Amino acid sequence: MKNFIKVMQPIFGLVILGLLVWGGYELLVAVALLFKSVDPKLGAGMLAASATVLVSVVSVLFSKKQEHKVDIENQLREKKIPIYENIIEFIFLITFSEKLGKAQPTEKEMIAFFADTTRDLVIWGSKDIIKAFGDFKEMLGTLAENGDTAGMLATVEDFLFAIRKDLGHKHTKVRRGDILRLYINDVDVYFPQLNKASQQDAA
Repeated sequence: MKNFIKVMQPIFGLVILGLLVWGGYELLVAVALLFKSVDPKLGAGMLAASATVLVSVVSVLFSKKQEHKVDIENQLREKKIPIYENIIEFIFLITFSEKLGKAQPTEKEMIAFFADTTRDLVIWGSKDIIKAFGDFKEMLGTLAENGDTAGMLATVEDFLFAIRKDLGHKHTKVRRGDILRLYINDVDVYFPQLNKASQQDAA
């Protein structure tokens, strides 16, 4: 029975599609005959009126679609902002815990953070955010082994860039280190090219 249904489903789909095409064709033929049967001046007026109505309907539908799209984006943004704030707070806690006299997150807290954040991003995060978070998580897990501090900082900044982009910010003139230098004083030590770029800009 299931095999029969699987076979018949595409057939029914083709039949319905054929009926829709045939119905559309018949409608066009009927409209064409209607315009042929009336006075040319009246037909021109009817055509103009029909075009006006059609344009109005299309404009309203397009406007409604755009409003719906914006509404969805706003709702998603409302869901994302608290998640991103928690992520940034966690990153800053790792970075400034010693200076602020706070304890580093325990292993249990780290596991809870990544579990909760992964769950939230699977639901609300864009594909760029999910990839950036995966890179951040992977780099954080291997930092103790490879000691690649510069790579870790770059990954964190890429993640922050992805968050800002997902919230609608533009990054046309933002370069590597522009966010990092906001909270890391010696960022040029890890990225010497930043110092060269700054000197070129000053010149």
